[in-house]
Amino acid sequence: MKQTKKRRTGLLAAAVFWLAVWQAAAMAIGQEVFLVSPIQAAGTLMELLPQADFWQRVGFSAGHILLGFALGVVVSVLLAAAAERWAWVDTLLAPVIQLVKATPVASFIILALVWVSGRSLSILISFLMVLPVLYSAVRTGIESADAQLLEMAQVFRLPLARRVKAIWLPAILPAFRQGCSVALGICW
Repeated sequence: MKQTKKRRTGLLAAAVFWLAVWQAAAMAIGQEVFLVSPIQAAGTLMELLPQADFWQRVGFSAGHILLGFALGVVVSVLLAAAAERWAWVDTLLAPVIQLVKATPVASFIILALVWVSGRSLSILISFLMVLPVLYSAVRTGIESADAQLLEMAQVFRLPLARRVKAIWLPAILPAFRQGCSVALGICW
């Protein structure tokens, strides 16, 4: 109980600190166009909350971002599994994954505006941001699988489903969870 209260107090203090820094920066700049104050932002939010149009836009954006995230998860896992199975897939994908990792999000947005319609833009950008993060995370998890367990599974001809459940998933899930946390942060 004490630990929880102490943690909440620390979180509250951190939030107050950063709100004060934000307010001070807004006052120092003095131009709302560049940096609006937290008080003005909260006021605008309170005006928007009761409006149905606001919630439609939030739902639309969230849905598209989550769809891009889901597509990124599926494609990342499939590509990582293929790269584990066939070395040539890893060799083929390595430069593309590195290119996507190294390219700033703003560059993708500008290029994507030319390629896709505005409605699909957030799906594509989310997908492109998730793909390299989760691909790398799943590859790391695959590489951390115990080689002796894999050899034993092969010797005893363990079915693929049992190998996945007993060996691959426990190896992959920690890295996958961490990758999902990072990827979701990048998507938003």
